[in-house]
Amino acid sequence: MTIRIPVLDDRTFDQLVQEVLARVPVHTPEWTNLNESDPGVTLLELFAFLTDNLLYRGNRIPEANRLKFLTMLGIALQPPSPGTGLITVSNDKGPLAPPLAVPAGTEVRAGQVPFTTSTGLDVLPVTSAVYYKQPQTALDAVTQNRYRLIYQTFLESATDFLTFYKPVSLDPPATGKPDPVVDLSDPVNGAVDRSVWVALLAPKNADLDAVRRAIAGQTLSIGVYPATRIPGQVLPPRHTGTGVADPGLVFEIAAPEPDPSGLSAPGFGVGPARYARLPVTYAEPVLDRPGLVQVSLPPYEQLLLWAFDPEEEGTGDFPPRVDDAAVSARLVSWIRLRHQPTAGTAAGTGTGTDGCGCGCSDGGSGDGLGSPVTSASLSTVTDGPTGRITWAGVNATRAVQSVAVASENVGTGTGTPFQTFTLARTPVLGDGAPGGLTVEVQDIDGTWHAWSEIDDIYAAGPTDTVFTLERTTGGLTFGNGLSGMRPSRGSGIRASYASGGGLQGKVAIGGISRSTALPGGFTVTNPVPTWGAGDGESAADGESAVTRWLRHRDRLVTADDFRDITRRTPGVDLGRVEVLPLFNPDQDDDQAQNWPGMVTVLVIPRSDPLRPQAPSPDRQFLGAVCGWLDPRRLVTTEVHVRGPVYRPIQVSVGIVTLPGQVPSTVEQAVTRAVRTFLSPLTGGLPPTAAEDDGLIAPPAAGTGWPLGVDVRPQDIEAIATRVAGVRYVDSVLIAMTDDNGSVVSPVDSVPITGLRLPAATVTVTSGAALDPAVLSGGSQQVPATQVPVPVVPDTC
Repeated sequence: MTIRIPVLDDRTFDQLVQEVLARVPVHTPEWTNLNESDPGVTLLELFAFLTDNLLYRGNRIPEANRLKFLTMLGIALQPPSPGTGLITVSNDKGPLAPPLAVPAGTEVRAGQVPFTTSTGLDVLPVTSAVYYKQPQTALDAVTQNRYRLIYQTFLESATDFLTFYKPVSLDPPATGKPDPVVDLSDPVNGAVDRSVWVALLAPKNADLDAVRRAIAGQTLSIGVYPATRIPGQVLPPRHTGTGVADPGLVFEIAAPEPDPSGLSAPGFGVGPARYARLPVTYAEPVLDRPGLVQVSLPPYEQLLLWAFDPEEEGTGDFPPRVDDAAVSARLVSWIRLRHQPTAGTAAGTGTGTDGCGCGCSDGGSGDGLGSPVTSASLSTVTDGPTGRITWAGVNATRAVQSVAVASENVGTGTGTPFQTFTLARTPVLGDGAPGGLTVEVQDIDGTWHAWSEIDDIYAAGPTDTVFTLERTTGGLTFGNGLSGMRPSRGSGIRASYASGGGLQGKVAIGGISRSTALPGGFTVTNPVPTWGAGDGESAADGESAVTRWLRHRDRLVTADDFRDITRRTPGVDLGRVEVLPLFNPDQDDDQAQNWPGMVTVLVIPRSDPLRPQAPSPDRQFLGAVCGWLDPRRLVTTEVHVRGPVYRPIQVSVGIVTLPGQVPSTVEQAVTRAVRTFLSPLTGGLPPTAAEDDGLIAPPAAGTGWPLGVDVRPQDIEAIATRVAGVRYVDSVLIAMTDDNGSVVSPVDSVPITGLRLPAATVTVTSGAALDPAVLSGGSQQVPATQVPVPVVPDTC
């Protein structure tokens, strides 16, 4: 049960003043001027102010006791989590050479909220424009025959086909709009060559040859932001081992041959579509989570573009056609980010050895077609990286919401057991923050030695130089000489750490825009929103978790343990958690399942700006839950963290209102009641229904539509009938979209199995229910062998 919080005295300042003034006529009847301008009233207000402060401090005593109880139980409150994001630094008007070095630990700001870069960056004098080849199938026969006649020479065998595409710019995300997404693993609806093309552009009015000389041989940092909408993530049993980190993409740069005739302009070459694989000096799995890849650019002599013939540009494996003259005039080089399906994924029907069918090479430095190592953190095709990306850009680095504190003088050792000190800035971030955490103690000879952090000071030996840190309050505690060494009397203690966290770290696109560390001519921005920011737990939150914590001891064993611990995930706003033991989400959920050692956790966020009626977790949300559950699960447990699978349904309700009621108002009330009833967060049957003026009131909100419960017209009719102003329900019709994409209308019930939940569109009318709207779609087959051909847009 929750600890009851006693209040010693709840009187406010105004109440204290009024109480004293009410006693004035009793004790001093000659005092008749009780206006605020009277000096006596001013003295009374002063003493009331002092009393109010004493009452406040007295009421804080129970809170201090509660925090002490939590400390004695070993229940640590979760500190605020910092926001993290990708930022880009652009050289708009600065000098071309040398590249500007932005070291790790550089401060950038979003208004008054500080962020610190976690990786170093060399800002090259280039920007980027990203394109991909979008398949075009809606071409009439006359147009297709004309293109076949023009590009007939590109068909080298009878099995080759022309694949028409449109060069599409992958524009950066914008606030309030759905994120742009290109699926590199889908050559039918995504990109015909499974690639995105990054055009390196020189600054406006800059000499292209000077830009090539400035970037030649330099390290280029490329940021990639994968699509946030994914089915889920998997934590496989730990005995499977860990995989080698791999970006999931192949990074190649245009590598034409130098023109032997010398007739081409400077910076241009000739020959077929050849690409050199760029050496990767640092890589993160950018198809799994937002990250960075650093590549080394070739020397100046190899930074070339093709001198195209008019009909050759954009064909085959050449870069996409760019019709914007302002962009093509600033083009320095092309970098291709190619998705290479791994052995465990569906590679499609490409003909190349890598499954892409593009016949690319690396220009003499190896074939460049080796299969990347499959990440062991994601075990199945469904749960692995999908190849869907939202943004890519150059001159990128990561920024964490934090303030770096260097060599803070914490205090002086006293030689007593369990010496405690308090850091100046809180909360203190973990070791993953920029700069990490370093606590040093000075010896008698004046030298400084770093001590190590430990979770339990009583687990340390008498010679271990360790300490414990309460990150929320900044409390630093050393040992007693038997459990951990204690700093000697007079020894200095200093600490270097990073402080930050809180919801102010949730920054929209473009919010990070200032940095005093950047010289003139350079700008900074965040092309994608930050993620991971969240408030910490309060003492009340810790108290509510006491009984559950004593039961599970922060270990995932039972279904209740999974549910309780998942709800404490920091940095996310969880609206609902469901636990399905022995359930495999990748199998047919219509059959009974019994998968030993497997647990599926269904998580739903409290809100979703893009789909408020059907909220789904994004990649960062799922990653935060996985990162929280991973160290707390049993080593033999395979945990699947998923969002709901929504089944679209259309509900049409016909009602008859009571005399004297406004039909439109009642229809809106019925619509809200049915939507609430079918909601994944507030739906489900309520425990009771209240009576109000002889009419049955709308039911109270539930905890979400339950899993495994079918949607029936009879339940919807009962909910609509309880709405005030409804005389009776004429009819209820339901249409649903099945797993094959076909619409069935009407249906007697909508089956809800596995992770499915209803996503309802509700229509309420007076009289008979209308027939629900029906939508349908189709699919197309992938051509066996393809030769991409650009479609020239119509011009005036």
